[in-house]
Amino acid sequence: MAGSTPAHADDISDPIVVTASGKVQGTNQKGVHRFRGIPYAAPPVGERRWQPPQPVSSWTGTRDATKAGPACLQPEAPDMPKGTPQSEDCLTLEVTTPVRPGKGRPVMVWVPGGGFITGAGSIYDPARLVKAGDIVVVTVNYRLGVFGFFAHPDLGEASNFGLQDQVAALRWVRANIAAFGGDPGKVTLAGASAGAMSTCTLMTSPAARGLFHRAIVQSGSCRTSHPAGAMGTGMPAISSWHPIDTIRGAGQALAEQLDCTDVACLRRKSAGELLPHTAQFPLLAYGTSLVPHEPAKVFAAGKQAAIPLLQGNTRDEHVEFTLAVHPHGITARQYPALLKTAFGPAAPRVERRYPARRFPSPTAATSRVFSDSGWICPSWKSGREHARKARTYAYVFADPSAPTPSGQPLPAHVRPATAHGAETFYLFDFPDAPGLTAGQRRLADRLVGYWTRFVRTGDPNGTGSTTWPRLDTADRALNLAPESVQPINMKNAHHCGLWF
Repeated sequence: MAGSTPAHADDISDPIVVTASGKVQGTNQKGVHRFRGIPYAAPPVGERRWQPPQPVSSWTGTRDATKAGPACLQPEAPDMPKGTPQSEDCLTLEVTTPVRPGKGRPVMVWVPGGGFITGAGSIYDPARLVKAGDIVVVTVNYRLGVFGFFAHPDLGEASNFGLQDQVAALRWVRANIAAFGGDPGKVTLAGASAGAMSTCTLMTSPAARGLFHRAIVQSGSCRTSHPAGAMGTGMPAISSWHPIDTIRGAGQALAEQLDCTDVACLRRKSAGELLPHTAQFPLLAYGTSLVPHEPAKVFAAGKQAAIPLLQGNTRDEHVEFTLAVHPHGITARQYPALLKTAFGPAAPRVERRYPARRFPSPTAATSRVFSDSGWICPSWKSGREHARKARTYAYVFADPSAPTPSGQPLPAHVRPATAHGAETFYLFDFPDAPGLTAGQRRLADRLVGYWTRFVRTGDPNGTGSTTWPRLDTADRALNLAPESVQPINMKNAHHCGLWF
């Protein structure tokens, strides 16, 4: 059994932990112990490209765990610090623990977002969560894009390699986290955006059953989808989940494009030759042993894992996507046509609920329509379905002063608005991100309190905090705003009755 002697709070030496694969030495930094770049699976290179994650090889001596492992290969993204090393050999995780000795602490495993084509666990600094909540946090790298979500007829049902990596990381946690003072029987799987969609998908996966005991799903759900035009002019309706045959077809088309007749040929291609095609695979396959059925249908049937769920969104999830598609803004004449493209015969009814005159601009109205229809109300719907099985808590994060993942301030014609993923800045620290103001820090402290209480007990409520009601027949969620934290009715606030 893996084990260690925890360092004492006044011990400034770097801590050493014995894992199942060997010793690792981390750092004592900012009041926490950090163990970085720990491999949880063998390098997925060569013949292991597009294979399930394989066991990591043991090592002798003490492995240096003071530096982050490389991010998985990905295109440039605004939230990834420039110069971050990348590699196809990237299946590592990080463990952050309180310095004070302890055993049996609750564990949060964080799956980063990035549309399944970008992201890295190493850019999330969970020190505030660890210290305030007295919990252990594990952040994970997993294969992305063409390396993580490729499929091909030669591979049979093998696919979702990035999801398989997440399951392998959870198995590593079960085998090793007690050595770091964590409780393998009290694990919360959590993530934002693609990390959120990964989390709810694994709630439907037989392979992940029993590996985690609560879930946090931020800015995404297993019903997240976008109507025609929402993600680009001329683009069809979009979902992240597709039958395995669809993704096999995309893989076969890529092989033909690269003059390959089989996967063996593709494995001989360099990572640099494949990376330009990575954006073609932001897709999760179902109809496999890992994900047997479309996750939304599993939630509708009540067959997902019956575990406590905390789930929610920012108030204006789609605002930066709208600005990216329409950089010059949307005119009052364009607005009805855009709605017709998205919603067909229902467009006039949508416009009556979201008249452009009630918003700062038609662009802001468009953002709100797509935020409610594609993000917030689908989360509400899947949360309502889950509430029949287990405790479920819904939220809307609404701080219009919050940082944006793009790093760019929102233009005046869409403000006030709270962008997709903004709440992560209130839970984690990031390289190069602006520091929070005193007011933002107060709201962040409330979020950290709710989140870590949920990790500890499956219930975010605690003495001195506004009561967070369960999502039930009253459709109540908690609105997290600087001026007030209070329950709201989702049907009234976001017209969820219109969308479902």
